Amino acid sequence: MELIIGSNIIKNTNGILTVNGKKQIHLEIGPNDMQLLLTMDIYDKSGKHVAKLRRNAWAFNDKDKYEVTTDPNSLKLIEKDTDAVVVATSVISDSKIEIHQGNFYTYTGMLIEITPKHLRIGGITISENLSDGFGKAFELNNRV
Repeated sequence: MELIIGSNIIKNTNGILTVNGKKQIHLEIGPNDMQLLLTMDIYDKSGKHVAKLRRNAWAFNDKDKYEVTTDPNSLKLIEKDTDAVVVATSVISDSKIEIHQGNFYTYTGMLIEITPKHLRIGGITISENLSDGFGKAFELNNRV
């Protein structure tokens, strides 16, 4: 699978994004009609685990704070109170998924920002990179 995060392309990946060794996002293409499936742990800015989406269904959603919409080959996860996009992603082909927008926190409370131009974690900005995932997760390490 190829994963596009902002302007970065990760070829030959399993669709998982980990941060400092902990899985944060898992994107899959379902077997029927290219249905996009998202599994994601959602944290607040203090690092508190506030929601978990498991293959587009809520495992838990503290205070019903988040909402997910699918279309079946695109998905948007928003914070209801502010309409802020947590993550927006879409299927490009049967082996390519793009995360074109994101603004979410890691389990340590660090902000990850994804725009069409870059991926930013902490003070590090990654843009226009081409990587080989070697069939594994895309790992972001920014220990603070």
